[in-house]
Amino acid sequence: MWERRLKADEKAIAVIAILCTAIFPIALAFLSLNIIQTVNTKLLIDPPSLYFETLVPGKRFSINVTVANVTDLKGYEFKLSFNTQMLDVVTLAFLPEANLPVGNCCVDDAAGVLWMNATYDGASITTTNAVALATITFKMMARGTSPLHLYDTKLLNSSGAPIVHGTADGVVLILRHDIAVVYVAPSTYETYIGRVVNVTVTAKNNGDVAENFTVKAYHNDTVTGTSNVTNLAPGENTTLLFNWDTSDAVAGRSYIIKANATTVLYEADTTNNELVDGTVKVKIIGDVTNDNVVDINDLVAWDAAYGTHEGEPHWNPQADINGNSEVDKDDGILIIQNYHSTPP
Repeated sequence: MWERRLKADEKAIAVIAILCTAIFPIALAFLSLNIIQTVNTKLLIDPPSLYFETLVPGKRFSINVTVANVTDLKGYEFKLSFNTQMLDVVTLAFLPEANLPVGNCCVDDAAGVLWMNATYDGASITTTNAVALATITFKMMARGTSPLHLYDTKLLNSSGAPIVHGTADGVVLILRHDIAVVYVAPSTYETYIGRVVNVTVTAKNNGDVAENFTVKAYHNDTVTGTSNVTNLAPGENTTLLFNWDTSDAVAGRSYIIKANATTVLYEADTTNNELVDGTVKVKIIGDVTNDNVVDINDLVAWDAAYGTHEGEPHWNPQADINGNSEVDKDDGILIIQNYHSTPP
């Protein structure tokens, strides 16, 4: 009898094992499917990013808070943070109207947070595609970047139970396009006709996107040189060197040294695109003292620096008339050759 009972128990265990083997994969599949569906439920900002190339104060635009891949959504709640220096909330709207949402909302401008809560009197929402639950309209106040961060979010079904979900934030960028010339300087502020003056120019991208533009250096209104700048990153600067051959100048005159950068697309502030440094005096040969006449005073100044090299005491670069980094007799000869000369 015990043997028969043991065999019966063994058969029962075998049947249970077979059933478990058959049912477990099915149960696991359903469980996995439920987990996947739950994880796929998303509350998100649409569109996820908005880019405005320029600031138009007071301009309005809207974003939606949407839900996707949800079953039996009967109510929701969320908070959304934004940059109050840059954006101002104009209106809040509860959607979809077909489900007759009854909602509450408030905006804390000081903290930069809005809160919305809604319950549907009509049918609950079941959808795989994204459906807008709320529309928020902002107006522009300043340039910058505003993350749109969803937090303290709740999705509830018809039984009041929470629906597990993920969130996806958004961002609004109101871009600044601003190129500035921040530095201009010649290698000297007085020189002899025919010499080369080096003009150093630094341009900076004060904006939010990489820019392409052209920089020109000038002496008075004559272009000294042109240089194209490609893909200068935000916050970066570039230093350019221009060579001015003063052979095109008139001796005895001063020339204004300046540089400008071309205006880039959407650039609002162009007041810093040009910078004036000062003037360079182009002198007649031998005018060491820069008084527009070659006379005894120039010989005296030359004599005081005679025999010196660049960097030594008593060195006077204006006494080095031939530009060989030494004050010698050749410079004195040039003074004598141009004695009593005056500008044309």
